[in-house]
Amino acid sequence: MTSICFDTAFLIDFLRGNKQAYSYYMKTRGKSVVFATTSINIFELFRGIEKRGRKSQDEQAARKLLSRLIIWNLDYDSAEYASTIFTKLERKGTPIPINDCFMAAIAVRNGCTQIVSEDRHFERIEQITMEKYLE
Repeated sequence: MTSICFDTAFLIDFLRGNKQAYSYYMKTRGKSVVFATTSINIFELFRGIEKRGRKSQDEQAARKLLSRLIIWNLDYDSAEYASTIFTKLERKGTPIPINDCFMAAIAVRNGCTQIVSEDRHFERIEQITMEKYLE
């Protein structure tokens, strides 16, 4: 079964009612696909909720969405692999944010190479196929 890992931007857009994010989710869910995200994305999502100040309403919606996803955590192997990704890109002069290195490493270590995002820097990671959801 194929796995798809949702980036934080997708989760936020979906929660805000973005039609393209919702459409992507609906058209993909009918296939033999496992939807996932990472503990890093959960941190980013709830950090944003805290900053907005509408905590209870947004938290409830976020928890409902997250309950439908597999959550992959940062473990030893993922952390080590993230350092490899980060260092390799840094040496090329094309570093990406460390949190996205963590996310990509967690996904790859869980057998997932497809990330749904609008952040083009995921394209710099050889093992990752980035799928856009906005047109």
